[in-house]
This record gives sequence, structure tokens and C-alpha cells, in this order.
Amino acid sequence: MSKRVYLSGPMTGIADNNFPAFHEWAARLRADGYAVVSPAEIPEAGSWELCLRADLRELSSCDAIAMMPGWENSKGAHLELHVAHRLGLEVIHLPLQFDLLRHLRRQIDFSARTFGPGARTAGVCDHIRKELIEVQDDGGSLAEWIDVIILAFDGAWRCGATPEHIVSELVAKQTKNEGRRWPDWRTADPNKAIEHDRTADVA
Repeated sequence: MSKRVYLSGPMTGIADNNFPAFHEWAARLRADGYAVVSPAEIPEAGSWELCLRADLRELSSCDAIAMMPGWENSKGAHLELHVAHRLGLEVIHLPLQFDLLRHLRRQIDFSARTFGPGARTAGVCDHIRKELIEVQDDGGSLAEWIDVIILAFDGAWRCGATPEHIVSELVAKQTKNEGRRWPDWRTADPNKAIEHDRTADVA
């Protein structure tokens, strides 16, 4: 079940009651899998006090409160945060920091449902080869590199690794690469792979 999140932020004194920002943050949170309750989507109740009553009723049904940038300048947001603390809700400060573990779990769930279980090593490698050709043909565009990254992560979990294991190995490999000796890139052929000095590698 999706985590139910109440969106809190400034409204008073801002054009259109800051609704465009509320709609934008609600869309971003929903794209991340949250079930969002936005005051901008709650029917108008009349006075500020009546609106706050309606908002607090919705807040009390949530698992977390997400604080939009600028909430510090809103007395309503301060009150909502106080109530959220008293109710034991999780407090999320926007913008969200990217969570690679959560993203990998999301990707694994999608991939397993869409492409089925199993290693699929040959299929994933075949897809990566095609994407690498597109990277070259498109001049190394970000969109094409992202396709390669997603496929590499797909191959990683399909070999039996958990999201935690993937992240751990990613950090370990970067650390290992930083400890290796590399040739001067200025003297290397830009069209060829730059490989580390293997004379220091001991089996």
C-alpha cells in the first residue's frame, strides 16, 4: 500500500494561493509512488479557519507530512507540522534526496512484472549492445546513456543481487578504481578504452 502523504506549504499572500507549486509537488510525489493529499485539491471550505479544519481532518488520516520549500513562512504550515509531530507522522522535507535503494526496488518490481523473472543475461546484453550503438549514433546523449544504466541495473538484480548488494558493490568498485594506477589521459587515444595499469594486479 502506498504511503499517504499530506502536502504542507505556504498559500496566503502568494498568487493563486500557490496552487501551481502544490500541483507540481503533488505530481512529483505521486510519480515516486506516494498517495498524496494536497490542500490545493481539498474543496474550498470558506474562511481560513474552516479551510484549516478541513485540512487537519485530512492530515490526521495520513502517514507522513511533506513540507514544501517556504513552509517556514506559513502559520498554517507551522500548525500542521505541530499536529503531525503530535500524531507521530513521518516528516519529509522537500525536495526529496534521491534514494538509490528505493529506486532500485521500484525498478526491480517494474522489470519483473514487465519482462518476467530469471537472469535473462543474453537478452539484457543484447539490449545493451543495441543501446550502445544508439549512444554513438546520437553523439553520446544523456537519454541514451540512461537507457544503458537502467539495463545494467536490470542485469545486476537478475544475477541474484539485492538492491543493498548492488549499492555496496557500486561503492566498493569505485573505491577500488580510485586506488588503481591509470595512464595519463592526455596521452591516450580518445577513441579507445583507457585501462588501468595491470602490473600491480596480483591474482
